[in-house]
Order: sequence, then C-alpha cells, then structure tokens
Amino acid sequence: KLMARGQSPAFLSRGYGRTVESLGVLRVRPEFHKAEEAGDEPLLLARVAPTFVAADRCAAAEAAVAAGASVLVLDDGLQSPALARDASIAVVDGSAGVGNGLCLPAGPLRAPLARQWRAVSLLCVLGDGPAGSELALQASSLGVPAFRARLRPDAAMLTVLRDRRLYAFSGIGQPEKFFRTLAEQALSPVGRRAFPDHHAFTENDRLALLREAERLGAELVTTEKDRVRLPADFPVLTLPVSLEFADEAPLDALLDKLLAGRITALP
Repeated sequence: KLMARGQSPAFLSRGYGRTVESLGVLRVRPEFHKAEEAGDEPLLLARVAPTFVAADRCAAAEAAVAAGASVLVLDDGLQSPALARDASIAVVDGSAGVGNGLCLPAGPLRAPLARQWRAVSLLCVLGDGPAGSELALQASSLGVPAFRARLRPDAAMLTVLRDRRLYAFSGIGQPEKFFRTLAEQALSPVGRRAFPDHHAFTENDRLALLREAERLGAELVTTEKDRVRLPADFPVLTLPVSLEFADEAPLDALLDKLLAGRITALP
C-alpha cells in the first residue's frame, strides 16, 4: 500500500531468533543470508522491501534512510521506545485476543493493555473469534479504529497439496493455526508435529521428520516461516499465505493521514 502511494518503505527488525549476531546493521539479502544470521521473519520481509536488522533500532533506521527509505516500518515495534513513531498498528489474533490480559510471566502481554492502547493508532483483528471481537469493541470505545483481515492460503499450492499424502510440522507462535488452516482447506495430514516458535531445526530434527514421513508414506509440508529455517535442499512442501483485508478503509485513512503529515507522534 505504501509503494502504491509512491513511497519507498523499509522494514526494521531486531531479527528475533537469529543465533549469529552480525556487527552493526545487517541489510538482509534473502538470496545470501540464512535464518541464523538474519532471523526467519526478516528473510520473508526482505522479499517485499529492503529490510534492516539490528539490536539498535536507531542504527537500523539511519541505515534505511541512508539507503533511500521514505517510510520506516517497524516489525514488532509497539513496545520499542528508541524511535518516535507516527503511527502504530496493533495486530491481534481473533481467537486468542490478549489471552488472560496479564503481563509476562503470568500472561502474554509485555505491558498492561491500558498503557498500550495510548500508543495504538489502528487495531487489526486477524481471523475470527469472540476474543478479537471483544477487543475491537474496546478499541472502538477508546476511539481506535479497527478492521479485520485473514490469512488466505495460496490457491495454486492448495491444488498441489490435495493430491498428496502429507505430514505437517511447524514451529511458529501457534502451530495449531497452521494445522487448522490445513483442516479448513479439507487437507488431512496423516501426522503432525509442533515445535517452539522460531525453532532452529537440528539435523536430528530433520532426520526424525524424514523418517516419520517415510514411515507413513507421506511428504512433509510446513509454513514459509519454517521453510526459511531449513536447508535449501531439504525436501518439504510449503503452503504460502497472503493477508486479505475485509475492509481496507480504516488502513487507507491512516496511511493518507500519515503521508499528509497530519499525525502527531505517538507517546
């Protein structure tokens, strides 16, 4: 959407999950870098726009601007105090919401919800569920616009997968969401295995998956985020997904205000 408005956006990320720290700022090259160097999500983001990874958000921002970026998009930056943000989009899972509403370690939040609402310009509810609907109502009562979106599996790949006997595995934040996506598309893997988020697949992990798939006479299938953490020659099918907006008007309105300079920096 930013590029359609003539902008040159760049992503900034801390590269969560990487095991090899680079010196300074890393500009991610998907054809060159691996997940242990850049993190899994930055490898996917870099397919869309220039992506800069660094523990120091300010250093990453400076590198992005020097490279020609006109808009900086912080990945997972709602609690980042290093940069003054002009707008923040909070994304919540429709089925999970904010869990029990408590902060770590008692719950999933990094900061109290009441404090975070002050820094939210727009709420995106991803998928269906009463928890997401409740948050959308709360946002509306606070004057925060909300809109819905969903992840849409790639239709061409679904056609390929329907002719295969599958063994599914995933190491994302909620592996069950991937398994549920397969089920919603009438795909019934003969087996499945969940790993922790950002899991670094070891050689033993890979061998175990291959053996189990072979035992069941199946082919492996996983997410794009998991795929980039595996060797390029590892035999696995991948189901890409894209984000589909149910109502684009709130997001378009925010971007129009942002690019017109009519937004005051958030706290």
